[in-house]
Amino acid sequence: MKRRHLIFTFIFVVYISACNMPGATATEIPSTQPTLDIPITGGTTPTAVPIETLLQVVELPTATSTSTPSVTLASAREQPVNCRFGPDVSYAIVGALIVGRQAEVIGKNIDVTWVYVRNPSDPSTNCWLYVDLLNLEGNVDLLPVVGSPEIMVTGIRVSIEPPAMNVACDAFPQSVIITAEITTNGPSIVTWYWESSVGITSAQKQVLFEAGDTKIVQDYYQMDRAGDYSIRVHSILPNLTAGEATFKAICTP
Repeated sequence: MKRRHLIFTFIFVVYISACNMPGATATEIPSTQPTLDIPITGGTTPTAVPIETLLQVVELPTATSTSTPSVTLASAREQPVNCRFGPDVSYAIVGALIVGRQAEVIGKNIDVTWVYVRNPSDPSTNCWLYVDLLNLEGNVDLLPVVGSPEIMVTGIRVSIEPPAMNVACDAFPQSVIITAEITTNGPSIVTWYWESSVGITSAQKQVLFEAGDTKIVQDYYQMDRAGDYSIRVHSILPNLTAGEATFKAICTP
């Protein structure tokens, strides 16, 4: 009896000890949101800066527009102004700027006494206006300096008088008058001569031009028989150019 009591007591003690031993238990991990650690300097909390403030701090480069220089214009002051081939009154008149109209200025001579413009009478060509007779709008200092043009014969117009004749076949030789209108753009001495279609040429002649102008020169041509003829008038100096006219002679037996 006593032995059973001891066994019972032993079992009881073992049971009590097992209850008091530490066991493995599940530990619940608290769920927290991830945070961003922002370093704090001087113990102050940083504040958000508006984007408008940042744009004011950073100066962005701005595009600058380059303005095109305005066109220089010339207008007549009180009366029409002759537009000449060159910057001097000795050059031929090739146009005119009337009051109330304007001409685009594209150049000047070296002492700015004349300006080079688009011809008011023919914008496809250019000519010169005398500054003292003009009102100028724009910056003349920016205009390029343009040299004087070369003086030359610009045209020769030839006519024959009479342009046709009908004479007796035994009335030859007969003569016709050669008339040539020679035009220059400035003062010059023009050397010229004529040549016929049958190979006869005249001696060289000269005519003085004190200014750009048109002058008339004349000579005669003598033919020995009937036929169709042409006369060509040539200039040699200051440049080579020519003009031509035709005529005919008819004879009746």
